[in-house]
Amino acid sequence: MAFELFRKADEIRGDRPAEVLIYASEAKGDQPLNPEVVWRGLYIQHVPSRNGRYRGNAAYRPKSTAADRAAWAVFWEIAELEQLKKPVPIGTLRGLGQKSNCKPRFIPEEPILIEHP
Repeated sequence: MAFELFRKADEIRGDRPAEVLIYASEAKGDQPLNPEVVWRGLYIQHVPSRNGRYRGNAAYRPKSTAADRAAWAVFWEIAELEQLKKPVPIGTLRGLGQKSNCKPRFIPEEPILIEHP
């Protein structure tokens, strides 16, 4: 539901893809005491939903989303998704425009813009 954040991301990146770091906030199983980013990709764009559902090509949606019941305002499209060989501690990342890094035990529950590490 962070459509304003994605508009700002698109404004900042212009027509260039932007690197994204992904923390699996709804992952099953034990969560580490100090959360880490374990995925990266290239953000291409965001697209508005149609009645809360993805209106793009379903071939690009993970199979795990087939049973999604939630209604979303926007969907973000990424390319080159890969699991990181070495996770990035969230405490080493700094939010865009912030004076200090995130707290080591900060658990992101929504997208945030970060300074490039």
